[in-house]
Amino acid sequence: MKKILLPFTVALAASVSPAAAQVTITCLTNAGHLTRQHEPLMKKFNEMQDEIVVEYAAPAKDYADTHLRLFRESATNTLPDCAFQAYNQLPSLVRALKERNQIVDLGTLLEKEGAEWVKANYTDRMLELGQVDGVQVGMPFNASVVQWYYNADLLKKAGHDPDKFPTDWNGILELAARIDALSDDVHGMSYAVEQWGDDWPWQILITQQGGTLLDEGQTKVTFDQNGYATKAMELVRRLVTEGMYDPAVTINDQLKSFTNGTMGIYANSPASARNIEELVGDKFDLRSVKFTIVDDANGTLPTGGNAVLITTTDPEKVAAAWEYAKFMSGPEAQAITARNTGYLPTNVGALGENYLAPYYREFPYYATPSTGYDRAGRWQGYPGTQSEKIWREQKNILRSVMLGETTPADGAAKMKQVAEELMQR
Repeated sequence: MKKILLPFTVALAASVSPAAAQVTITCLTNAGHLTRQHEPLMKKFNEMQDEIVVEYAAPAKDYADTHLRLFRESATNTLPDCAFQAYNQLPSLVRALKERNQIVDLGTLLEKEGAEWVKANYTDRMLELGQVDGVQVGMPFNASVVQWYYNADLLKKAGHDPDKFPTDWNGILELAARIDALSDDVHGMSYAVEQWGDDWPWQILITQQGGTLLDEGQTKVTFDQNGYATKAMELVRRLVTEGMYDPAVTINDQLKSFTNGTMGIYANSPASARNIEELVGDKFDLRSVKFTIVDDANGTLPTGGNAVLITTTDPEKVAAAWEYAKFMSGPEAQAITARNTGYLPTNVGALGENYLAPYYREFPYYATPSTGYDRAGRWQGYPGTQSEKIWREQKNILRSVMLGETTPADGAAKMKQVAEELMQR
């Protein structure tokens, strides 16, 4: 294979002796992303040039495990050279690493690339996903805002035009009820906020109204302002009473029901698009559409996914890791990732004719994320190390509201109480 000499590698080769010209960097990601995403891209990067070798450490189990692992490795000065971590986990992690001078300010590296290069590759909103306290500490790699998946065949059976998916919650809940009424074996919809592994779907219910989880300093709970939390809880209850959502069905069985053709409407990340399509096969007409926004002027959707951080202070490894970060967030890698998973490309160049534009025209099912740039907002995380515990307790509150055991107003108050009591620990 022909080798391409990256601009960095020219400078690197000139600055060190031939015996030391090759720089090896080690990166960390989680197990769910390693095989399908990182390994093919790592191989491609290693083959396209000779001066940098990228390796991956044994993967973390998930984002929470990545978080704990990086904290431990920070304490023992055994951090990898770069790490991919979830946007909502960045503030507490980055602030801790900055105290020990263990994370690189990427803003200075972006400045060296030039304003035109930055503009050609990234929107301000995408770059903001990797910022903490106004500093660019990560380059966006994966990005996803929630979307609706639906069974067009069941919509037809329920008497609804599948080309006109409802654009508000009233229409969605009404349609879900009609689908649910088709048969005892058919479920109307899934929005498994009370079973999700993190608070992403809860934040969606707040930010779609124009609210935020926390203030800008991320020290004060704000999701209760303007009645946002109470309205979110009212909708949570309506999922059951009007949309016929069944919280007794496990989140895994909800996915099975949808992909087997016995559920009409299903909410999930575009990162699941490829997997869902593979599970559905030719069972039914599978489609996707943008998620619902309550406040068109101010509503956003929290962006899931992760950014690549540089966590080495060795100058040569910093330079090498920066080349890898640019590649991973560049148009080619982002186009490959979008095809392999369904993630929203974080690089605007990836949407062009040389990459994804023809693909999206041919397969509109995969194009839905590309229409969500204007809605991509921050997925915030609590300070401290108790985010998992906060969410475990909040899920119980959500379930109680769903089942009618707790009123929406009381549920909203309890959600705030749990967050405020635990977030400072």
